[in-house]
Amino acid sequence: MDRVFLHASRARHSTLRPVGFNLISMLRKAHREITSTANPLLKVFRHALSEGVTREGWLAVEGPFALEEALAAGSNVAVQSVLASSAAAEKFHVLLDRLPRDTEVALVADRLFSRVAATPSPQGIAALVELKSQDLDSILRRRDALLIVACGVQDPGNLGTMMRSALALGGSALVTLKETVSPFNPKAMRSSAGAIFHLPVFPGVEAASLFERLRGAGVLIVAAMRDGPQSLAEADLKGSLAFLIGREATGLPKEIAQHADLRLSIPIRPGMDSVNAATAASIFLYEAARQRGFERLSD
Repeated sequence: MDRVFLHASRARHSTLRPVGFNLISMLRKAHREITSTANPLLKVFRHALSEGVTREGWLAVEGPFALEEALAAGSNVAVQSVLASSAAAEKFHVLLDRLPRDTEVALVADRLFSRVAATPSPQGIAALVELKSQDLDSILRRRDALLIVACGVQDPGNLGTMMRSALALGGSALVTLKETVSPFNPKAMRSSAGAIFHLPVFPGVEAASLFERLRGAGVLIVAAMRDGPQSLAEADLKGSLAFLIGREATGLPKEIAQHADLRLSIPIRPGMDSVNAATAASIFLYEAARQRGFERLSD
């Protein structure tokens, strides 16, 4: 397999600002550059970037911002492999210098990277990232746990925005029930704006098991419903909570909503049917954060 392995050291200055760079010197530290479209590593990246994950469950992400967010997550993630075009290796060499010494880094010609990339305007950086395993029950035992439970949400952009809002507003985790789009969908990860690396995510959880665990941990189950009998503004949201967010068109299924301790609606303008799933989740998260005095935002 044609691979390039580079040993890197951490840099203390800006990771995205292009500065002087000697590509020839960099390549001398490497075994060789990938030149063939048939290279097995390129095939791994091509498949992973289109699906969002590798067969081993590593996330596949594109762009220098995504890589920087993965590195910023510290021990929560391990960057296993990085693919960089020749131009990107020069432009973002300070970012590449921050990679751990055991991270595999492969250089390819710009034209080859374009064939591998899943985005229409690739920036020449892609990475395979392993997320640290998380324990849901430990999270549920935390004081004032705050979870988003996506129940059948189909739009990956909405799910990614939920992750982003949850991280920004003090959420403890995102849980998705079966029949929900994967949080590791490429569009969902891009829409999360890096939150996927920082927020614990538990995909494809079975509903009955989840509700049993929530009740066992004393977590209040709150359904976001367009026709909920109580307004969100009237509810006490200071304890441990799990917000149930339904799919975009039909909301929460009855068999899911029946498990809720509270059914809350968002006050909106008369004549409007509802807000979309990501907006609803963000409003619920903001109200919970407001009632808690925004204390969790400094964690």
